[in-house]
This record gives sequence, C-alpha cells and structure tokens, in this order.
Amino acid sequence: MIFFYFLAFACGAFTKFTDNLVDEPFKSKTPWLQYLTGAVYGFLAGFLAIQATEFATIIIAITIAVLLEGKIDSKSHQLAIAALFAVVAFAGLPTINFLLLAVFIALGFLDEALNDFMDRAKEKGKHYGKIVERVVSARLSLEIGALAVGFATGNFAYFFWIFMFDLAYNLVDKAMPFLVESFEPEYGPQLALDLYKCDKKRLGNKAFLRQLLEEFPAKIGMRAISKPHIMNYTPEKKDEWGLSCFVIIAESHITIHTYPERRLAKIDVVSCKAFDHERASELMKKAFLAEEVEAKVLYRGKHYPKDVKSAAKIAKRERNSLQ
Repeated sequence: MIFFYFLAFACGAFTKFTDNLVDEPFKSKTPWLQYLTGAVYGFLAGFLAIQATEFATIIIAITIAVLLEGKIDSKSHQLAIAALFAVVAFAGLPTINFLLLAVFIALGFLDEALNDFMDRAKEKGKHYGKIVERVVSARLSLEIGALAVGFATGNFAYFFWIFMFDLAYNLVDKAMPFLVESFEPEYGPQLALDLYKCDKKRLGNKAFLRQLLEEFPAKIGMRAISKPHIMNYTPEKKDEWGLSCFVIIAESHITIHTYPERRLAKIDVVSCKAFDHERASELMKKAFLAEEVEAKVLYRGKHYPKDVKSAAKIAKRERNSLQ
C-alpha cells in the first residue's frame, strides 16, 4: 500500500508540473513536454484508480469536480483525462463508494470555487486577510473531508492518498519559480493595470504623478533613465479629460493614463526582466487609493532570447529564409 502512496505523490508532482508548463511563465522550449507529463499523470491516476475502492472513489471524484469547474481547458490536461479513462476502460474499476464519491465531488468543487472566488477578489483589489487567503489557496476541503472519513470509519486511505498528492503538488508549485531562469530568457513581462474608484485629486495632480514616476521604478527593482513626462489631454467631452505620463526605464517603460472624472487610471509596466507584478499592483493601488484593481500580465518577445548574440542569429536566419 505504501508503494501506491508514492505513486500518488508522483501523480501530484506530474499534475502540477503539467499545470506550470501550460502557464505562460513556464512554457518549455519543447512544446511536447507538457503532453508527455500530462499523459504520465493520467496513466498514473488510471493505474491507481483500478487498484482499490478508496483510490477509485477519490480519483474519479476529483476528476468530475475539475470537469464541472471547467478546469480541463488545455490539450495536455485533456490528454491526461483520456489516458485515465483509457486505463479504466481497459482494466475496469473496483467497487466505488457512491456516497463518498458524492461527498468528495462536492468538496473538490468547493475547493475550486473558493479558489476562483479569491482570485477574482484579488484582481479587483479586495482582500480577506492573509490567513483566510492562505487557507483557501491551500485547498484543504478535500483533506479535511477525507480526514473526517478516516476518523469516522477507521479507514484513512482516502486521506493519505489526497495528502500525498497535494504534498507533491504544492512542493512542485513552490520549487517551480527556482526553475524560471531556464525559461525566463525568452520572456519580457508586461503588467496591465486598470484602477477603479481612485482618488480624483491624485489623478489630476501633475506634481503627484511626477513624484510617483520618479520613485516607483526603484521600488520594483527598475532604473529610470529619463525624467517623467506628463501631458494634459483636453477632449471635447469634459468627462474624458486626463493626464498621460511616462518614464523610460533601463528595462523598458512605465506609462500612466488618468481619467479624473471617471476615477480611473490605466497603467502599463513593461520590462525586459522579471519583476514582482503583485507588489507593483499593490503599490499603484495604494498610490491612487483605488478601491478596485484589474491586473493582467502578458509575456512579450517569446521567440527571441534576451541574449543579443543568440537573438541576432535567429533574426539573421529568419531574414535569410525570406530571401
């Protein structure tokens, strides 16, 4: 039985690794890698599901929960689901505890729903306290439910399986940023911020905006190489007037467009190197006293590495191919 828990650990690790390979910051130079890791965790999950009632019940419950939440939105994860069902179709499932299946589906769905709710809240600048946010991000509903089942029935197999899976899932999640360096050279992040219900006076205050652009780059590890430039925009419709300002930084540029009558600010932070976009968002939110925040991060320049010589070789090769 211990061997199967090690497989549950491996399944969790490959699942999170696949998640990260699908996400923008971690995309591999070899696109097929995410399909390989997806197939591996799908086969592992299928193999474990045919071993025992407990494994079958918890694995099928989690699969149904993520399907109901619409989380299977990439080909690599779809391949994993296909691999899981292929193994089950070939070997057959053991008896499933349908009462616990329903309970675990509900708990799995609750985990996903709460996590999505918290993500949307953060995007709008709403916070519910670090403890609450950490508990929700840890997705503990399944563990708590499985532990309760263990104490009620004396069967802790459900708990140990989900514990090992989640342990590996979270360990890979924590370790992945250390591998960013192997992926990062091809990416340049751009933070796009929309701040709502801002302080109207600050939005229209040139002195405030100038000071903000003078101080902000250093706070996120950037270096300004120009003075802030601010321009006044006066359209026909008075409610659309505002200020447009920018500063050139060594890493690229930062722009701010304000709409005082609408209490709105649109901000772009473009960089050729990684930066803490959550801190940048929080700093801008506090600066403008915004009540709501929408933040998006794009990754630019994916086809060219930051190394000039390597980029030049690619560009030369592409030009030659067009001749």
